[in-house]
Amino acid sequence: MVKIIIGVENISFDASHYTKGFDRECLNLHGHTYRLSIEVRGDIDPDTGMVIDFSILKKEILSIVKEYDHKIIVSKRDLDKISIKGPFNTEFKIIDYPYATAEYIALDIARRLREKIKLPVRLKLYEGLNNYVIVEID
Repeated sequence: MVKIIIGVENISFDASHYTKGFDRECLNLHGHTYRLSIEVRGDIDPDTGMVIDFSILKKEILSIVKEYDHKIIVSKRDLDKISIKGPFNTEFKIIDYPYATAEYIALDIARRLREKIKLPVRLKLYEGLNNYVIVEID
């Protein structure tokens, strides 16, 4: 059996969130630089010689990531509890998961990419420099 896997690395975005983890400081609104590496698996198309053109893959990834960049990521269930005012923009990226954790952010991005390109996806999302989540969707 032959597997063809192609990937794109180092797609980054900056966003803020809060979590209810063990470290109570994470309940404070705080930000991260997130970095993505994505792999997709498929058969080589005999007409193009590719699984998917890198430029198409990157375009689809960037269209999803743009919705997160410089936003406050919040769970849909918490949206009605949030009030932020000031001399700054307050744009939200609402996710339909119970928490805005790295795990759910990665799952949301992977599912959306899978839906767009119709190929199995393996996504690695870094939250900061050393912490990451891997999501695989066939």
